[in-house]
Amino acid sequence: MKSLLILAVTMLPALAAMAQTASSTAFPDDATAASASDIQQRLAGKTFNIKLADGSLWHVQYSTDGAYDFSTNKGFTDKGEWKAEDGKVCAKGRKIGSSCNEIRTKGDAIFLKRDNGEVVEFVEQH
Repeated sequence: MKSLLILAVTMLPALAAMAQTASSTAFPDDATAASASDIQQRLAGKTFNIKLADGSLWHVQYSTDGAYDFSTNKGFTDKGEWKAEDGKVCAKGRKIGSSCNEIRTKGDAIFLKRDNGEVVEFVEQH
């Protein structure tokens, strides 16, 4: 019995990490795909902070003229162009390359599904 208890205690961090990863691959209940015009309105001229499941932080600024600036807390930066399409945002960076990612909204919250499947929330920087 003591061995099982020790095993369970040592497994808790791994199980918690797995639960966090599993839950971060699904959009929140009732989140809906946004139209291109809604995405444009929600992103253009705004700056967002995004926290990934691994603890990394992203900082993205979307300009109204279709340019974006991207940086991470690990020192990576990129610039490029972005555009809104129905249900997704597409970007083409100088380093990152081209990608289109699904966007869903729930109230004022904005969620994006990354290329690896992780769903992240955009938190507007004021």
